[in-house]
Amino acid sequence: MFTNNLKYELKLLIRSNWLILILLSITLLFTFAIYNGNSNVSKRENDIAKMKAALAKKDSLMLANLTNIEKGEKVDIPYWRMPTEPMTIGYRHPRLAIMQPHELSFIATGQSDMYTHFKSPTVYGNNFALDYSEMVNPVQLLFGNFDLAFVIIYILPLLIIAFTFNVLSKEKELGTLRLLGAQPISVIRWLLQKISIRFLIFSVIVIVVLLISIFSTTTIHNATDLIGLLFMVVGYILFWFALACIVNIKINDSSKNALTLIGLWLLIVMVIPATINQIGNSMYPTPSRLKMINEIRLIKKENEEKQNEILNEYLRNHPEFAQENEKQKFGFWHNYFASEKVMEEKTKPLLASYDIQLQKQQNLISTFKYISPAILMQESLNNIAGTSEKHYNDYKKQVVEFSDEWRNYLVPMLFKKQKFNLKAYNDMPAFVYKNRIKNSIWIHLAAVIGVSILLFLGFVGKNLKDKSAQKLSL
Repeated sequence: MFTNNLKYELKLLIRSNWLILILLSITLLFTFAIYNGNSNVSKRENDIAKMKAALAKKDSLMLANLTNIEKGEKVDIPYWRMPTEPMTIGYRHPRLAIMQPHELSFIATGQSDMYTHFKSPTVYGNNFALDYSEMVNPVQLLFGNFDLAFVIIYILPLLIIAFTFNVLSKEKELGTLRLLGAQPISVIRWLLQKISIRFLIFSVIVIVVLLISIFSTTTIHNATDLIGLLFMVVGYILFWFALACIVNIKINDSSKNALTLIGLWLLIVMVIPATINQIGNSMYPTPSRLKMINEIRLIKKENEEKQNEILNEYLRNHPEFAQENEKQKFGFWHNYFASEKVMEEKTKPLLASYDIQLQKQQNLISTFKYISPAILMQESLNNIAGTSEKHYNDYKKQVVEFSDEWRNYLVPMLFKKQKFNLKAYNDMPAFVYKNRIKNSIWIHLAAVIGVSILLFLGFVGKNLKDKSAQKLSL
């Protein structure tokens, strides 16, 4: 019976031009979305390349001057810009902290349009004061980016709705549903086979077009992420086919089916995510950033008034610096680094209150994300692309860690009166971004499939044993 249904369904779809329509639609959507995604990634890579070129140019001049100084030659540079001074290097020649794009970053823009991908932390300035946001077009932020994630999450369900909303009701309206009841298979099982066939056809088209589109534009080295992406897309498609099957059985009227499925699409894809986000902002509002900045300024002013006391305490805690500098007159940089640690300790509660509220918001979203497969899908795609908010928060932490390492390399040279030279340049720490965020795609996939099965069994389970078409044909 399944073989007959398969042959009949294929003939029906070919004659109605549904296969051509779906194939063309998905091909155009995926091609344009991947093109947009690759354009965003290319812009990101070009910006990074420009920063690298600028750093290489500055380093070449610095190295040339260091070479001349070590040879005993004079250089035409003011004393406060001499590359032999550690603080000149730390302030005027900072290292780049770059967040390189993932090879699948083109599939989801995520937070990449909001945050920068490179920073140059200097020895002067507070790590927590570094600004990672970028100026972006507010209209673009309002409407979002047309990337692959947008097509999969928002548009594919609409294609599925158009493809499945009248699978059963059409038979009823044509008067052939009663004839199906005379067949040696229940109408429900016939419908399941019909939906399953359309699910397989639709999934194959999506996967084939997706793979062709991806491999025609980029080379994938991480097969695990790609496989996870394909499985997650199929799981998301399964959810919408299950929903369409439930609506076909429970309502069984073409116009009402379409309206119901569109309403569910709005609820699942737009209303629930927006509501959860709004609840998080209302329950856990973030402290005023302006107030936090003002409090930090007051702490800085207080530290400036107590610089001598702070420096003495710093030298007591670091006797290796004090012993070699008993007769040294300490200057601005010595006082600055001595008070920096105090500054960080005093501002830690302020920063913690800000981070705690953000974490509570994220925890709330993580708790209720299983209500909407669209949230699970968005989070999964962002994780695969390496553009989620968790990735950028972790990047900030890595920049702060590197900034501390950078300062700890130069500050001892300042207190010990050591000069910066070519050897010190070669030994300088370098930033290497590491993706430390765990990918929960398989958990999300299990959740989407689990929700699909529970919904189907909850609404249709009792109808599976019904072998008559009487109820459905009314």
